[in-house]
Amino acid sequence: MNRLPEDLRAAVSSALAPSEHIALVAPAVGCTLVLTDARLLVVREGASYRPRSGIRSWVLDRTLNLHPGPVRNTSGQLAIESPRRTTSVFYRIEHKPAIDQVVAEVRRRIYAAG
Repeated sequence: MNRLPEDLRAAVSSALAPSEHIALVAPAVGCTLVLTDARLLVVREGASYRPRSGIRSWVLDRTLNLHPGPVRNTSGQLAIESPRRTTSVFYRIEHKPAIDQVVAEVRRRIYAAG
């Protein structure tokens, strides 16, 4: 899935830098992962109502680590780690291909840059 749902478009647009563009979008439980050319964003459902806490972002650099956990039953977990914080995102099994695509692209961008 590479399209941002309409209800999240305004919240994400206000968080992006003028030259920043969305590359990939992956749905998760209660949030959406958005990969831009510069950052990884976790946009919580209702982010437009929580401008300070509804969007979390990480710069794409070597301090960012993504750790997909095993899929159990119908869901999986992705840990997003940086020196300042760790966040877990849960996803349904049908979203795993999109999550895997974001993880692979984040890693490619981080390690191709250096």
